Amino acid sequence: MKADLRISIKDFNRNKNLKIQLQRAIFSHRQFYVRMNGTPWPKDGRPVSLTRLLTSIRKTLARSV
Repeated sequence: MKADLRISIKDFNRNKNLKIQLQRAIFSHRQFYVRMNGTPWPKDGRPVSLTRLLTSIRKTLARSV
């Protein structure tokens, strides 16, 4: 299936790219199935909210600096 939303983040400090694909969960209009660089996130494949996704990305990027 095609992703509903794609996000690409470039980390210049580590010279890496992060590709995020979001696909709407059928039973919930506020949650998405997430794939980061082609692998499901979180590992169990549950749908997550945008708030949880963005918080996770922010914390990871802040730790890497």
